[in-house]
Amino acid sequence: MPNGDKENLGSVKIDDEVLGTIAAIAAKGVPGVYSIATSFVGGVALFFRKIPDAGVKVKMAEDGVDFYLGVVVDYGINIPEVTWKIQKAIKEEVEKSTGFKVSRVNIVVEGIHQIESSKRE
Repeated sequence: MPNGDKENLGSVKIDDEVLGTIAAIAAKGVPGVYSIATSFVGGVALFFRKIPDAGVKVKMAEDGVDFYLGVVVDYGINIPEVTWKIQKAIKEEVEKSTGFKVSRVNIVVEGIHQIESSKRE
């Protein structure tokens, strides 16, 4: 509490969608991440509702919050390094923003994005 007042004023719950949004924003901020991979249903939801957390699954566990997401990375990057940075970014942002302990960030690299060259030889 900002002023140290410990009076109970009610309860606060942070929805899983909010946790997924924080994770998606953190992951997309890592250099080398092209996009968060989505299923067909997630892709449709993303198209119509612009849901920023489409493709991020959140599971509340006894030891903290688990995240599951697929990513598409840029061609030529070091995949182990980028995925580690994604895990670190999600853990730091979720813990900083919510106070929840992040127990796992499971990532599947589902694709490689090759930047189109403007020069055709």
